[in-house]
Amino acid sequence: MNEQERIKYEELYREVWEAQVKKDRADNPQLASRVTHKNCTNKLNGQMGGRPKKEANKLVLTKDAEMVDRMLKRSMTLKSIAEIMGISPKTASNIKRKYDLPRGENNGEESKQSGKSLEV
Repeated sequence: MNEQERIKYEELYREVWEAQVKKDRADNPQLASRVTHKNCTNKLNGQMGGRPKKEANKLVLTKDAEMVDRMLKRSMTLKSIAEIMGISPKTASNIKRKYDLPRGENNGEESKQSGKSLEV
């Protein structure tokens, strides 16, 4: 199929799709789209709203967060990190989520390039 045929079929498909959507909305009023407000921030902050994801990167790492970050960069699991630190796996998971860990560009590559063993 060449480019022109593909474009022709895309346009045909779009027309048929739009006609079906109009028919479905006429048959079932519940399918009509909801009115969205102009000041709605759902698209910016996710479907359910809330804090933007990138804001977590601005948080300064605590000592625990730094430890979790270093261990995650060494490809350790949250369960083993929690065991070493003496915290619950849920706490380790919360730290990872809150501080958007692991940070940096060399996730998991630090230990591979240095040639050191991963034993603690």
